[in-house]
Amino acid sequence: MENMDHLREFFNAKSFKTYHPLKSEKELVNWLGSFIPKHSLISGSKLELLRQLNSLALTYFEDELFFKQLLTQSMFEEEIVGAYEVSALGSRLDLLKINGVTTAYEIKSEFDSLEKLEKQSEDYLKLFEYNYLVVANKHLEKSKRIIPGIFGIYTLKDKSLKRVRAAKKNQNIDPQSQLGILTTKELKSTFQSNNFEVVLERYSPRQINEGVKKALKKRYSKKWGFIKDRSSEILPLDYQYFFNHPISPSLVYS
Repeated sequence: MENMDHLREFFNAKSFKTYHPLKSEKELVNWLGSFIPKHSLISGSKLELLRQLNSLALTYFEDELFFKQLLTQSMFEEEIVGAYEVSALGSRLDLLKINGVTTAYEIKSEFDSLEKLEKQSEDYLKLFEYNYLVVANKHLEKSKRIIPGIFGIYTLKDKSLKRVRAAKKNQNIDPQSQLGILTTKELKSTFQSNNFEVVLERYSPRQINEGVKKALKKRYSKKWGFIKDRSSEILPLDYQYFFNHPISPSLVYS
């Protein structure tokens, strides 16, 4: 591929963060043409241009979206509910898996900073049963010194996820913090009260944990089911977009 340094520079630039699948065919041609030679562009439909963009990004750019599509595709094989960008106290979790247990995945690509990692790990340990850091190799050793030993770790090897260590079950979940990530409506429907003190008095920590899992699963099940059922129609960079905007991929890609 010509001009590889420019290609990686572009994908690391703020301009790539403006990507979304609603760009018009003309916008995509101009946009793609700004970082690859015009003669390398595939002429054709918007969908073909988007496929070319996905191929380039997933081949040469191991960013957060790259990690997310790997995790998402592995989760499609399970009977679970997943969710992106979950509000978690003062943090925002990249990906959550909910089945019999909650499993949190925080992503740190080579383009990310580890500045917030300590605070993020503290927040997640108040909320979720299993916690993983999914990290680029360049951050692996430093991140091990930041996160607690209870955290599991995944990294990349040959474009695939490799588990460095398994997560241990978290025994220090904080029921009050868990209640704080539910909406007033979810609290009322799950625990028959939206008053924290009342819920904490009526229910055990185990019951609160089970109720929170049930509420989160209900919150995200339709969105997750939408992208899972249409996974063959959705391009890998767009899983999160369609999770947040459950509309027909054929309409968006036409």
